[in-house]
Amino acid sequence: MSRIRGTNTKIDLKMNEMLENMRYKHEMYPKMFGNPDFVLPGKRIVIFCDGDFWHGYRYHEKKRLPKKFWRDKIERNMRRDVKVSRKLRREGWSVLRFWEHDIEKNPEKCTRRIIKKAKNRNLKN
Repeated sequence: MSRIRGTNTKIDLKMNEMLENMRYKHEMYPKMFGNPDFVLPGKRIVIFCDGDFWHGYRYHEKKRLPKKFWRDKIERNMRRDVKVSRKLRREGWSVLRFWEHDIEKNPEKCTRRIIKKAKNRNLKN
């Protein structure tokens, strides 16, 4: 596990490129609660890029992992993700979470979601 990076991952770099192409002012790895991957401070939007395995994509549909350590770790990550999102929303942030496979295979979908969220945040301000 020591070789698993938490920053500058392939999906984070791809998301950074997408945000730059959209010309949104953003910050990568801001120092704030929940350690989001990106923040759009002017829009009060935080973005998380979640790895499919580590954050439990379709976890309950899959065959159970043989090692209890990994089951516990992924389930703990999933619970933490929910708590972090709730707290940030209560503090007035809009939270977007993108799965690794969506960032890699369907970046247009991710871009549309970000643009839609940003426009909605403009209307409320």
